[in-house]
Amino acid sequence: MTDGHIPNDWFRRNIWYPAIAAAGLDFRPTMRDLRHAHASWLLNGGADLQIVKERLGHASIATTERYLHTLPDADETALEALARTRSRSTTR
Repeated sequence: MTDGHIPNDWFRRNIWYPAIAAAGLDFRPTMRDLRHAHASWLLNGGADLQIVKERLGHASIATTERYLHTLPDADETALEALARTRSRSTTR
């Protein structure tokens, strides 16, 4: 009997490893790998850093900022967003 949580070993044997095999992966990604990929994909897609922080449950925005290294053109994206905002405010 458990407290309602799925035991880690059961999850790995019955869910995780079969899913990796079905995907045809030749490596075993960890949950941490998926968490990192999720955050990186959100940020790359333009998600707000604060929203990603909240999704990941980070106490500090500085922790979430570590994911920014995966965005080589983050500066360019920020400048484009600023330009869009400025162009909207000058057309009103």
